[in-house]
Amino acid sequence: MESEALTETIRQCQQGQGDAFARLLHEYGPRLFGYFIRTTGSTTEAEDLLQDMFLKLLERIEDYRHEGRFEPWLFRIAANMIRDRGRKLQRQSRSLATGAEPGNPLHRTVDSTDERADPGRRLELGEDIDLMQKALWKLPELDREIILLRFYSGVSFKDIADQLQIPVGTAIAKVHRGLKKLKKIMTENES
Repeated sequence: MESEALTETIRQCQQGQGDAFARLLHEYGPRLFGYFIRTTGSTTEAEDLLQDMFLKLLERIEDYRHEGRFEPWLFRIAANMIRDRGRKLQRQSRSLATGAEPGNPLHRTVDSTDERADPGRRLELGEDIDLMQKALWKLPELDREIILLRFYSGVSFKDIADQLQIPVGTAIAKVHRGLKKLKKIMTENES
């Protein structure tokens, strides 16, 4: 969304215009959904989080002061929701290490309705996704968050830097270090 259009849409949201919220959902919903699905591994939980996200947006948009940093602000809310969810899961003594049971953030299935993929390929893809999810959850929280923001939600390095309040070069370095750690974990898991 262009800067001027976003500014106007935010202003309309702050005035309570429902169609403006629909435009924000259309613009940011797919990327937020991608972020949530990669952090939870569950389509159902991602849908719930996305719905909660836009309820939070409805509650907080009045207080938002637009200075060209809407996307980092939005993804900061999303990241905080994921952190809160993680704390809640820890309090409920759920194990994040096994990944075996549905509802666990590491549990991931392949969409069996994808008729283009043959059964062997779907199984292989499912195994790859499981390995990636497990490896992501072994990363330190900040590294995992940065990788998910960059590669699963398409957030720019500049916006990551803004969100974390660090220089862009540091954000780039953190992404690359996080990827190296992820590769190391994946390589160790293959052994």
